Amino acid sequence: MIGELLIINASFLLAYWLNKTHLSSDFFLHDKHVYIYLNVAYLWSFSVWGIVFHRRNVRMEEILDRVSKILLTQFLMLFVVVVFTEKLHEFTFRYVITLFLLEFLFIVGYRRALSKIIKLIRQRRSNIHNVIVLGTGNMAVAVQEQIIGNAYNSYRLKGFFDNREHKNIVVEKSLLLGKLDDVLPYLQANKIDEIFCALPAGDDRRALPILDYAEKSFITFYFVPDFSRFLTRKVNLQFVDDLPLISLRSEPLESYVARFIKRTFDVVVSFLFLLLLFPLLFLIFGSLIKLSSKGDIFFKQKRTGKKGKSFVCYKFRSMKQNIESDEKQATRGDERVTGIGAFLRHSNLDELPQFWNVLKGDMSIIGPRPHMLNHTEQYSKLIDKYMLRHWAKPGITGWAQVNGYRGETRNLSEMKIRVEYDVWYLENWTFWLDIKIIFKTIILMIKGDKNAY
Repeated sequence: MIGELLIINASFLLAYWLNKTHLSSDFFLHDKHVYIYLNVAYLWSFSVWGIVFHRRNVRMEEILDRVSKILLTQFLMLFVVVVFTEKLHEFTFRYVITLFLLEFLFIVGYRRALSKIIKLIRQRRSNIHNVIVLGTGNMAVAVQEQIIGNAYNSYRLKGFFDNREHKNIVVEKSLLLGKLDDVLPYLQANKIDEIFCALPAGDDRRALPILDYAEKSFITFYFVPDFSRFLTRKVNLQFVDDLPLISLRSEPLESYVARFIKRTFDVVVSFLFLLLLFPLLFLIFGSLIKLSSKGDIFFKQKRTGKKGKSFVCYKFRSMKQNIESDEKQATRGDERVTGIGAFLRHSNLDELPQFWNVLKGDMSIIGPRPHMLNHTEQYSKLIDKYMLRHWAKPGITGWAQVNGYRGETRNLSEMKIRVEYDVWYLENWTFWLDIKIIFKTIILMIKGDKNAY
């Protein structure tokens, strides 16, 4: 926080220096109240949104998302203050934009650098936490492999405790330290920082005395519930008064604010594209499509949308007219694809009319790709998580596509992987993840996608 306060004030002065010829006075250098407003607004925003380094694995998208929220909140507070103090005339639009960009770039870079430093310290085992695991079943193995086994987390596993019979132990038996009754004497004799309880449901009640001792001894205690029998790995715990409720579906896009941000971005970008670029592209590609074969310029097909509702999806027609278009996917060397159609498909330009679907609200720019109705019916019976991808609007491009899973689905396993990417996107959405996908899509359009044919 101290480091970021220094960045905030340095950005304030640097923005003034870059714009001093456009400012009407030396207000920014002489009025101390502005410094107070700036710092108080940041501190309050920081206290609301905070940081994400309390977790041991932080993605760049999360840093971008958190910094954006802090700075937008800060600037909103500043705007309200300067309006009420009648100081608004002292600010110029250019100065405000410069200040925001400087703060954003410097703080993102600062947090990214801190993240790398913390990671380096942990990887060098300079911040080691000694841990034990209660349980020796499959969940205990998962804890060992996915949490303790990650060098970035800097855990040292001391061993396992469980009451189950020796023949039923799944973990490495040499790491077994004893029964559950042996835990308290072990904790008294050894320095342990964290405990993971991976006991089966029902057996975890035996861990309550250990939990009580851990809290009194300043040892962090984690329960590791087994949700593997549910449809998704991610669940959401919330309370209604004192009653705990576990929701199996919890996505960022359930938030009204997140949906507003995503929809606003979709409307603005699709409107500008359709107004400024699409008419020229329509004239060029429309003429070539008409010359290549008989038929309409646009290909229209019913696809599955949000919550399973169907809609008419638009594309530039890339094939000769045929009766298999609603049943059969395009394959490599498909004779139905025209010359201009091959170029459009390889460069993803055949998808551009879907910006009209985005503007209408049937689709989003980023999201799971919409599938043909018969494919939805087919795969929903074969893949358990398939319908989860329809909790959000389908997209022109998506996380699965930029990771190499687009075009023809040659076998069931490929579709399962594609669905996993789609579900991951829904569970981990941020605005900056969408921006990342857009840039990766543009790169693929320029380079060409080997799976686009």
